[in-house]
Amino acid sequence: MRVLYASRGLGVHDERFLRALSESSHEIFFLPITPFISLGLTLPAGVRQIHQPEEKPITPFTIGILLERWKIDLVHAGPVYDVAQAIAFSIFRPLISMSWGFDLLWEAERDLMKWMAIKETLEHSAVFFCDAQSVEAKAIDEYGFDPQRIVVFPWGVDLNTFFPTGTKIGRNANHTLRLFSNRTWEDQYGVDVLVEGLIRAGKLGLRFEAVLAGEGSLKSALQEKIKKSGIVRQVLFVGRIAQADLPQYYNDADVYLSASHVDGSSLSLMEAMACGTVPLVSNIPSNREWVDDGDNGYLFEDGDAADLASKLISVDKDRGKLPIMARQAQVVAEQRADWQENIQIMLGGYDLAMKLHREQGL
Repeated sequence: MRVLYASRGLGVHDERFLRALSESSHEIFFLPITPFISLGLTLPAGVRQIHQPEEKPITPFTIGILLERWKIDLVHAGPVYDVAQAIAFSIFRPLISMSWGFDLLWEAERDLMKWMAIKETLEHSAVFFCDAQSVEAKAIDEYGFDPQRIVVFPWGVDLNTFFPTGTKIGRNANHTLRLFSNRTWEDQYGVDVLVEGLIRAGKLGLRFEAVLAGEGSLKSALQEKIKKSGIVRQVLFVGRIAQADLPQYYNDADVYLSASHVDGSSLSLMEAMACGTVPLVSNIPSNREWVDDGDNGYLFEDGDAADLASKLISVDKDRGKLPIMARQAQVVAEQRADWQENIQIMLGGYDLAMKLHREQGL
């Protein structure tokens, strides 16, 4: 089968999907619909890019021509309100629309036009892919999508790459608690809450070392806030981390932090758990699908920096629990976040879409 994977550009997640698809029995094509900045990533061997974006996004008319020229059998596209919408407007069938989490859970809540675009796109989709039950519920309850045509699979972790290595430093009272976060420095990821929580914890006397990775529009302002606080010597900024180096950062940390206001099944959360790094994350629906508070990690109230600081203090006082919780986190990742297994769920979704197209014309 000739499958087209369409996205905004070639990002880290896109490269992972394309690499997995390149190892399947299908012939894989790639369509970026907007100009994008290269992150040093390359297309996996065997994947053919069928269009080079110009200054403006590609039109549905051009997409239709490309799909016919390359004799595409199935399109897998996301985010929903722009990429999948462009495919839907080309009148191509069958289309699998894939949510990236933020499109349904964040953007659509703040923009009526995007909500309407998602609604219309899903009406023209044979199958809907998502990575979390919270996104599935949104598609069913708010957009009326048929639950029998929804395929849920976490984007998953390569368990041969992300696993515990060595002895976790700081797992006793004689060492400083080590924290790590690599969320993008944007509003939806609650990085302002994370920074304020660290500052409050420092004022309460917590000894910690925090490594904060990633880039984003809020980074400069929040860096400046930290520089003016009492925790400046306790925080290290490391920018964007290469994928190959990520396991070491997770394994150097005792606790993984995320204050995100919205997420599907967060890949960084799953990676941290696979490495046995105990998560301390915001109490939002998608995180609750992975973190059982007090069992394999900790939850703090979304948007509440004071609660985050309080939980950090509690984690430090209960340091003896971390090794057991780390193992519990790792078990959950091994059981539910294995990318090799989840790929097969995704490929099963391709078969479902083709079946629905043949039998119902979807």
